[in-house]
Amino acid sequence: MQTVTLPVISAISAGVLIIGQMGLMLAIAARRRATRQALGEGDAALQRLVRRHGNYAENAAIFVASLALLEMMGAARPFVIGLAALFILGRLLHAIGLSRQNTVNVWRIAGIFATVGVGVTLGVRLVILGIGHLG
Repeated sequence: MQTVTLPVISAISAGVLIIGQMGLMLAIAARRRATRQALGEGDAALQRLVRRHGNYAENAAIFVASLALLEMMGAARPFVIGLAALFILGRLLHAIGLSRQNTVNVWRIAGIFATVGVGVTLGVRLVILGIGHLG
């Protein structure tokens, strides 16, 4: 009988990511309050904050779901930890990059490379593991 590994690394990663996302959300709320901009994207600073939060949320959700599947399918724990750490670092770097006046910078580019690298690696590994469990 096959056993399923509890996705504890995924749970920890989700916890870290949701805390980060709440920080990004609170930064938007503070800017909206300071500029009295209840709706819409407002000034350039608010637009960067909104985009920073949106990009983070778009990527984090699919990552956590995929990482949990990878972990439950029996991927090596150090591999799972490495992917989680690199993804979280990538999201942090990207958020720092989008916080700068000039949004085309080394922080943002490094964050993009880390996120895409982890995403492609995770996707390929899921396909390989999935195919291996077909028959």
